[in-house]
Amino acid sequence: MDYHQFDKNDFLEDASLLAYVKGDDPVAVRFWDDWTQQRPPNIGEFRKAVFLLRHLLSAERVNARPGTEQEVWERISQVIDTAATTPARRIGLRRWVAAAAVCLLLAGAGIGYYFYRYNATQTVYAAYGTKKQIILEDASVVTLNGNSSLRYALHWRKNSPREVWLDGEAYFEVQHLKKDNLPLKAGERFLVHIGQVDVEVLGTTFNVKDRRGITTVFLKNGTVKVGANKAEGLVMQPGEETEYHQQERLLIKHPGDADAAAAWMDNKMVLHNTAVKEIVQALEDAYGYKVVLTDTAVANRKINGVLPLKNTETLLYILSNMLDVEIDIHKEDSTLLFRPGK
Repeated sequence: MDYHQFDKNDFLEDASLLAYVKGDDPVAVRFWDDWTQQRPPNIGEFRKAVFLLRHLLSAERVNARPGTEQEVWERISQVIDTAATTPARRIGLRRWVAAAAVCLLLAGAGIGYYFYRYNATQTVYAAYGTKKQIILEDASVVTLNGNSSLRYALHWRKNSPREVWLDGEAYFEVQHLKKDNLPLKAGERFLVHIGQVDVEVLGTTFNVKDRRGITTVFLKNGTVKVGANKAEGLVMQPGEETEYHQQERLLIKHPGDADAAAAWMDNKMVLHNTAVKEIVQALEDAYGYKVVLTDTAVANRKINGVLPLKNTETLLYILSNMLDVEIDIHKEDSTLLFRPGK
């Protein structure tokens, strides 16, 4: 089947895509993850279909609490019995109150739906050693790294900024909504809140991470502004990296490492004169390992190369040869013990 020719409606009718969205078919999940990596020309139609399916699957019915209807009618009857003094008036009043009660119930249901539609949020978590892709309402794509979560509104108000809250690390591909030269409208803004930092976006691709008291933003393309503590933010250009050190309340910008910044998206870690302690932190933060160095001097050694992260055995084999150490893994508590080589 040539999925490259599908439009949104075609995707919506495909059973394997529904299984992919539900996440209950590993074969379908692998297939569609691989398919999207090919960046097909109709990826936008695919994202629209996935968003609609996820919305339908996550929708909740708004119901009144049990007994509400009976309670309402009992109160109406009490009002009628005490206020109406003649049969003719009682009949007219009963009809009027009944109509009013129906309107109130319908209005209540409408208000409940309104609050659900415009206030309902969803939180997605990627477990240690995994990645998760999220397609937002505007077709922006967020890929979460391991041990990271994203909270976002299921629906954005038309004239309000698009806002998400991130904990951990994610790669953003934000849809550019501004199509004119007029002043920026609220609904055209995209805001990422992470730690003490706010990242303001128009439409761009960037990686953002908050680990161990340091928030890092690397900009691949587009323009973003990074601010903290309500101070004037720094405007970034492609290829730049901004760091915010929470303890010192220090916001700095410098040239970034494009190869290393989002290498985790390809299940690897690119090392350019990288200290071993940084590798240890990545293994602990995103993959859930506890690393023990019997020789602490190893932590400050700097190495170059590429570490594959998809397979643990391969990763540890390459790392042990790079460092000339032996690495023992205790699977029961996910501990990696680094010992001097023989």
